[in-house]
Amino acid sequence: MELGVLEVIKHRDFKLKDGVLIQGLPGIGLVGKIAVDYIVSELKLERVAEAHSEAFLLPMGNAGVLIDNKGIIRLPHYSFYLHKGEKRDLIFLTSEVQPVSWLQHKVAEEVLDFFQSVGGVEVVGVCGTTSRGEKRAVYYAAGSHDVAEWLDKMGFKRSGGGTITGACGLLPALAAKRGLRAYVLMGTAVSSEPDPEGGRLIVEAVSRLFDLKVDLRNLDKVIEELRRMQREVERYKEIREEGRPGYYV
Repeated sequence: MELGVLEVIKHRDFKLKDGVLIQGLPGIGLVGKIAVDYIVSELKLERVAEAHSEAFLLPMGNAGVLIDNKGIIRLPHYSFYLHKGEKRDLIFLTSEVQPVSWLQHKVAEEVLDFFQSVGGVEVVGVCGTTSRGEKRAVYYAAGSHDVAEWLDKMGFKRSGGGTITGACGLLPALAAKRGLRAYVLMGTAVSSEPDPEGGRLIVEAVSRLFDLKVDLRNLDKVIEELRRMQREVERYKEIREEGRPGYYV
């Protein structure tokens, strides 16, 4: 399915019931990507489509390919995973990359063309936002006043202003322009490093909004392992500052 800058490959035909697109791509703390990848893995969702484009470069900005752990090369691409719900169907969009900046609008518009062609009506961008010492929370930015009022009632914090860079904000904004229900959910991240605790906030938020049964115990293990590694790094820094060797032979 050639849309322009995107080539969408459907692995099977499908139609969505009151469909929702939830996009989680690399960004601050990898919060959105961690959340979407975790949900896809835990629910064992089927990949129903993928999209390729010259807009997808490697994370460092070069043209090239990715190599998986079995030594197989593959192009950077978007993956679409389907969850069939009792009331609504969800499409989860994830990738290792974001489109290059000068093609972000074009890619987003063509993703929306594809999404609407299969019955999509609602778009959610999930990502991270920087935290300045506040308690961790999920913030929102909505595409309309009625959606903002609904998210207030759901207990999310209203974003107090600023910007959202990249696809996380752009896709919902363009969806709202088309008259679709659209919003962004942002989990607080303490740094630009991968932040699974911020991802956990988004997993919990998405699960609550769409009645998903996602077991968080495996994510808890990831968080605890990251904390352990951080403690080890801090301990090693202290040893270095004290002038003691960090290891012995």
